[in-house]
Amino acid sequence: MRTTIDIPEREHALYTSLARAQRTSFNKLLLDLARQGLESNHRIAEAAPAYRVDPQTGLGVFRSGRPVTLDDVKALEDDDDSRAREAL
Repeated sequence: MRTTIDIPEREHALYTSLARAQRTSFNKLLLDLARQGLESNHRIAEAAPAYRVDPQTGLGVFRSGRPVTLDDVKALEDDDDSRAREAL
């Protein structure tokens, strides 16, 4: 079956380049990408959450590769503050 879709030039160039790199056709690349997208949505819906909820606080509990220190939190807060000032 044939259909027509409008693809912005930037994405068209990206898909064309990707198809060449994978040595496949533009059509096959789009079909594969669409199929992967549909399958990943199904897998995401079935996946377990990446965190658990603490029963006492109701907050999400995340695992980190290392302990998060107060200095780490302050650095993130400072970064957020500077971004907020830049936005003004």
